[in-house]
Amino acid sequence: MKDQHQVLHKCLTEDVPAFVLTGKDVCAIETLKAYLEIAIQKGCSLEFTNDMVLVLREFERFQHDEPQKVKIPD
Repeated sequence: MKDQHQVLHKCLTEDVPAFVLTGKDVCAIETLKAYLEIAIQKGCSLEFTNDMVLVLREFERFQHDEPQKVKIPD
């Protein structure tokens, strides 16, 4: 899986817009599932979609293990 810190850092240093979701965001899992579906429809590579599945699983695991930290974003 790509290092998410590295991806964000590259966007910041190259002045490229980025959108960040955290495991604490109650909307994150649904958003990631929708993004994954769109990525598949648009023909993203298997490597990319597999990475997205790993990210999604990481978010699901966090929210399952740490439900008290999950909240509506403010």
